[in-house]
Amino acid sequence: MFGLNLFEVIGTVSGILGVWLAARQNVWTWPVGLLSVIVYTIFFFQIKLYADMWLQVFYIGASLYGWYEWLHGGKNKSELHVSTLPSRGRLLAVLTGGILTLVLGFLFQTYTDAHYPVLDSALAAYSLVGQFLLTRKKIENWILWFVVDVAYVGLYWVKGAYLTAFLYFIFLGLAVQGFVLWRKELKAVRA
Repeated sequence: MFGLNLFEVIGTVSGILGVWLAARQNVWTWPVGLLSVIVYTIFFFQIKLYADMWLQVFYIGASLYGWYEWLHGGKNKSELHVSTLPSRGRLLAVLTGGILTLVLGFLFQTYTDAHYPVLDSALAAYSLVGQFLLTRKKIENWILWFVVDVAYVGLYWVKGAYLTAFLYFIFLGLAVQGFVLWRKELKAVRA
């Protein structure tokens, strides 16, 4: 049956639910996301996408951090609200992703048998940036996720991880939905 992997199936289902919850600013996005990243850590190891595997390990900690921040990261430890990055923050996000790409790409290309080490590293690097922006409820996270998800669909398709490619295709729509919903809240908060 298309060689389905149980870890990929569980990761896909919990991943879709987790991002759907994030688009709605539901704090349950974080525990659901934890399940997804744990099983995807195993799956990416199995298919030799090591940058993605280590990215999932990072997401475990980031999910715990995001969970806390969404509940207590606002003023006076209150709920965090949607906001935007200043121009300098946007530039810093792009530069951080670029530097991480160079470092990770070199490491995985030089020291592992990783498949697509530079592309995998670039996607992992910008996913790190996107995850940080998500934990801080910066609306730009959805734009970054959209771009990264487009590339991930292609990478996973080439690797034969069709279910995961489908997951990231769904993530594209959820990124658009998240951006629209968060923009509405941002306008309401500013009003």
